[in-house]
Amino acid sequence: VRGEWYNASSSLLAFTSSRPEKKEQVRAFERQFVCLMSMLYCAALQTVALVADDKMEIIDNTSIDPKALNFLRTGVDR
Repeated sequence: VRGEWYNASSSLLAFTSSRPEKKEQVRAFERQFVCLMSMLYCAALQTVALVADDKMEIIDNTSIDPKALNFLRTGVDR
């Protein structure tokens, strides 16, 4: 499963712009995308984990808007 997630992520990132004037935007997108994929993978693992403590580490999420994080944290279908 992890290989499929890696392939999906790397395929998407392969299509980002290589134009120099877009460099900052692309880097911000890449950071946010990797963070979101980390959180998504963590959520998937928590769903199938057979352990009492299902707290798992994720990649630094400081690039995500705090309001968006709060929404994700308090959402019904999280």
